[in-house]
Amino acid sequence: MTITTAEAATQADVTVATIRTWCRRDVIAAVKQAGRWVIDTASLARRIAIGAMRVRKQATLMIDLDATYTITLIADQGPVTITPKVKRRTVRRTGQDIITVTGIVPLLADRIDTITDPGNRAHAVTVLQSASIVIADTYDADWDREAGARHGGQLRTTYRGEIPQVTIDHVLDLAEQLRTQLSS
Repeated sequence: MTITTAEAATQADVTVATIRTWCRRDVIAAVKQAGRWVIDTASLARRIAIGAMRVRKQATLMIDLDATYTITLIADQGPVTITPKVKRRTVRRTGQDIITVTGIVPLLADRIDTITDPGNRAHAVTVLQSASIVIADTYDADWDREAGARHGGQLRTTYRGEIPQVTIDHVLDLAEQLRTQLSS
């Protein structure tokens, strides 16, 4: 089945000029008949699907690694500001690439902020302040049964899940997002 450039533009939610450019560049299957482009609907549908995939990929939320979290942990010492730090290294002996993320408190702020008691919130920050996430590029079967690891240790955390509002799974979900973001 075929359609006109105007119909194709409406379906693809682009301008007629864009459709003509796609035709000229063979982005979509089309032929000129009597000086006008006639567009194959299946080809246009594939192009629209490709465009939709790109839009979804761009819509992925990026984690703000410059975020900070400020809290007073000890009343007479004033506020403490925590910022994530990302370190990359290659283990010489094995060649394994490792990314370590420390200062993960700001990255879990939405969960920490659900803790209503100020003392419990300060405790959560204190515990998470010393936790880290490790992202490795190689699989290690020794990590398969560890609670603080996923994918054979490719994702792991030193956090032990002491706070109900922030579980090990929450931290490992964050690790999954960071792996995706830091690998691109």
